[in-house]
Amino acid sequence: MTQVQKTLINLVKYALKKDTLPEQFRAMTTEEKLDIIEYAKKQGLLPFLQYFDIFTAGDIREKFFQQLVGYVYADTRQKEEISDLLDEFEKNRIFCMPLKGIRTKEYYPATELRTMGDLDFLYKKEQTLELKEVMKSLGFEYEGEASKHDHYRKNGLTVEMHRSLVPAESKAYRYFQDSWKRATPEKEYIYQMSLEDHYIYTLYHLIEHFIRGGIGIRMVLDIYILSNQTQIDHEYIKNELETLGIKKFEENIRHLSKVWFEDEAYDQKDLELETYIVNGGIFGKEDNMIKNSKALYRSGTGFLIHTIFPSYRSMQTVFSWLRNPLLLPVAWVVRFKNVWTKRRQNIHLQFERASKIKTEEKEIVQQQREFFKRMGLYL
Repeated sequence: MTQVQKTLINLVKYALKKDTLPEQFRAMTTEEKLDIIEYAKKQGLLPFLQYFDIFTAGDIREKFFQQLVGYVYADTRQKEEISDLLDEFEKNRIFCMPLKGIRTKEYYPATELRTMGDLDFLYKKEQTLELKEVMKSLGFEYEGEASKHDHYRKNGLTVEMHRSLVPAESKAYRYFQDSWKRATPEKEYIYQMSLEDHYIYTLYHLIEHFIRGGIGIRMVLDIYILSNQTQIDHEYIKNELETLGIKKFEENIRHLSKVWFEDEAYDQKDLELETYIVNGGIFGKEDNMIKNSKALYRSGTGFLIHTIFPSYRSMQTVFSWLRNPLLLPVAWVVRFKNVWTKRRQNIHLQFERASKIKTEEKEIVQQQREFFKRMGLYL
């Protein structure tokens, strides 16, 4: 881990604990502080730096505040949009459940500290047509569907409306299908997961990114923040994680969070996890993505087949009219047309990724699979 990476993690720890900044940090040069700002932006953690006068005064004050204002504005705008969306969903009888960062923000010391890109909600897919009308009335443009969510966009803000919490091919698909039954109504149509179920879903979402291309410091921080809530029921979580087969991984990622933010001692797994995490952005890095794709799909062709021709079960979560396997080719064509017209850049990215997956690199495939096993994940 580089000095910049170590420093940022320590700064987040001091901010959370409201500790006084150790004197050695005051010896940093302007260039070193600018490096930390850039890495903090990459990790979605820049707002944490506002608690330290080495960033809010002196040589980089203006540059730092210019960037901090953007995060505070984004947080304010997102909260306003969330409130408007929930009001409209309730008024129009759209069953809805806020997800991911919308919920996690509530547990941070200040909401702007938990940066977020898209706004995520779960809804009942049988309400798709009604939902489209509500989103249109709010000025959102429909941008097509993915395997588990629909995309809406307005003035640079993206809303992902999830029909399911995980892809249909996921081993945990049936488990998360019961989320509506376990959730509690906050209003007549607005539901909330319990803190424990939110933690489990946050962890599972982290795992999806971990396997795909990696994760960043912020996702580990989410685990730390949520797992340290005094009211959380760890016994319930332990039992559910055993059912899902991810208890060992959760223990490893939570231990790393304590190493970073509570000064627990490192072990070998912490060092491996740390190396995998810190060198990318919020959602990992391309190098991890390529190596992991080799481990998952064996070849670029295998990756493209999986990407372009999703399974019947997966496509059923996208198109409600798909009730006969004979119509699957039609669904593939419709999906490709939608992606081509709405998110064409995704097609180029997937073909570029496939071109980097070499079938002859069997040693890398084996190394990645062994790494995932040591971390508690089985592909």
